[in-house]
Amino acid sequence: MKITFKNKLLAVAFAVLMPASAYAADGAPGGPGAFGTKGASPEERKARMEQCKADPAKCEADRRARFEKMCAENPERCKEMKSRREARMAECKASPEKCHGDRMARMEQMCKSNPERCKEMKANMEKRHAECKANPEKCHKERQVRMEQRFQSADADGNGMISRAEAAKGMPRLTRRFDQIDANKDGQISRDEMAAARKAFHERRKPRPDASKI
Repeated sequence: MKITFKNKLLAVAFAVLMPASAYAADGAPGGPGAFGTKGASPEERKARMEQCKADPAKCEADRRARFEKMCAENPERCKEMKSRREARMAECKASPEKCHGDRMARMEQMCKSNPERCKEMKANMEKRHAECKANPEKCHKERQVRMEQRFQSADADGNGMISRAEAAKGMPRLTRRFDQIDANKDGQISRDEMAAARKAFHERRKPRPDASKI
């Protein structure tokens, strides 16, 4: 499959709405229905996404509450989902390129089965990209606020650090790179370590100069 810029944008949108590193099953955090929008109209989905954008910490807490309720009602299904999630995370850690390819394949499958939702996600992502390009400073500050809200929500004991257990419960996508981010290897991630990891990530994404023109 040819990876175009638009495909990458849509893949990011798909990963945000249905991240592979979260519980990949109906009704689980990060899976289809994770926003409480399964079977909802485009207007209802858009309203829910706007609510999550405005208050991501509350949105994440709502997802966890729904998942915990499902686990209480159906512990066997919960156990199976957690097992699949752990296996998937191990696979993605071992082969991130394959993991990305799988996400792209799921995105294409979703676009074929639901082209209207795919079109909606694509339009939202392109709009957001244009906004960030026009005002990168505002976009950066909004990201920082969202990250701080998520950090505080995941920091269950309030000690200003995220343990591995807290990450697994409150920031599941973080667990995939926990050891990389935990620079001092104390088993916890600080705000400074998170900031350093984000900075390194953005540095890697910067376009490299063309050696032939140097």
